[in-house]
Order: sequence, then structure tokens, then C-alpha cells
Amino acid sequence: MLVTNACHVRLGDAVARTFDGAHPCDLCNVVAEGKKSEKKSEVLPTVAKMDLICTTRVLSCLPPWVRYEFAGIGFSIPERSLAPPAPPPRALLS
Repeated sequence: MLVTNACHVRLGDAVARTFDGAHPCDLCNVVAEGKKSEKKSEVLPTVAKMDLICTTRVLSCLPPWVRYEFAGIGFSIPERSLAPPAPPPRALLS
């Protein structure tokens, strides 16, 4: 409806006309008719019932917790055993 109104008048006027409630579109009219024809259902007051049944609590015995030590793994990086050549090689000039 806003787009239809904006085709005929300025955008500000179209927004005001769309949402003022005095110019409903076809969809707004259908929704209003549906609300009028809707029958209100009677709401019966509900009374909260108290549940007085006591249940027994079930206790379960868990096995005792045992600490477990995982085996350690060493991740050391060995040092390089070969030393670089001294003096470093030079590129041949050709």
C-alpha cells in the first residue's frame, strides 16, 4: 500500500497516509472483518491442584574416584649434529 500511495503523492505524504488508519487497504479491511466475526472463547478459571504424592528418592552409589597419571612423553628437538661448511660456498661468476 505504501508503494501504491508513493506513486501518486510524495513519499512523506504516502507514509503518513499509509499508517494513519483512516485509509485502510483491502488486506486491512479483510483482517478487520475477521476480527469482528471471531467469537471470543470463554476462559474458564483454572484452579491449581496440589500434588501431594510423595516419591522416594533413589540414591545411587558411585565408585570412588581414582586419580590416573598419564605417562609423560618428551618432545625434545635434537640439535643439529652437522655444522655448516666453513666458509660458505660462493656462486661461480661466469
